Amino acid sequence: MIISDLNQSKENQGKYNGYVAIPIKAPRENQPIKISPAFGKVKFFTLYDKNSKKIEIVENPADNGGGVVRFLNSLGIEELITLHMGKGAYNIALTFGMKIYFAKDDKQTLDEVIAKFESNQLLLITEENFELLSQFGCGSHDHHDHHD
Repeated sequence: MIISDLNQSKENQGKYNGYVAIPIKAPRENQPIKISPAFGKVKFFTLYDKNSKKIEIVENPADNGGGVVRFLNSLGIEELITLHMGKGAYNIALTFGMKIYFAKDDKQTLDEVIAKFESNQLLLITEENFELLSQFGCGSHDHHDHHD
């Protein structure tokens, strides 16, 4: 289910406490949902409820990393799984007390990423390993330190 304009509606503020946000590629019918290597410009997020195990897909109204973090924070999101994030967005996430987990592989389906999250196989991003989030460039930034 796609919800649009969440940021316009005050009743959604904090509603997604206990959920994990995951940037995804545009969902296609009869195709598994894939994690997106984009973050700041990603069109959709899956919000995964750790308690009920349900997912909701929401449209991202923001167009930069910091805006995305603020949007997710306004929903009550405290945990995020991603492949890419700029340092500015990461610092904002830290000020909100968010935990950022590294998804590691952009070929994974959403179900695979959630299974790894549930079994504590995803790496928590810290200042020491932040550079992992710069491995997947989003095209609009200048990342020249790719190690393949």
